[in-house]
Amino acid sequence: MVDKERLETLYERMPGTEPVTLTPKRGPNNQTSGTDVEVSHAWMRDVTSEDVALGRIRAAATGIVWHIPNVLLNGTAIENGDKITDSDSVIWTVKSSTRVRLKTHWRCVCQKDK
Repeated sequence: MVDKERLETLYERMPGTEPVTLTPKRGPNNQTSGTDVEVSHAWMRDVTSEDVALGRIRAAATGIVWHIPNVLLNGTAIENGDKITDSDSVIWTVKSSTRVRLKTHWRCVCQKDK
């Protein structure tokens, strides 16, 4: 079994990663849970035309896809409405989240907050 420290070392060598903060939103009024999760290595990709066609996001120009390794989330699941803050302090709202790559990563289609 690979432990979290060894995986973080692996992600350090992966180009294009950056630290992000996940702010889970839970409850009937989508309030914050008060438990931010610091993720040491996540990476972004462009929104696909399929994401737009399936209604996951309104427009590709204001969206991005974040990939976050599940092992770096300390057991936190990502849900629609959660917030991701990138290293430039830009806040993104999760519109769609799915587990990919044998459920080792989260693929989060996000809309940039105003």
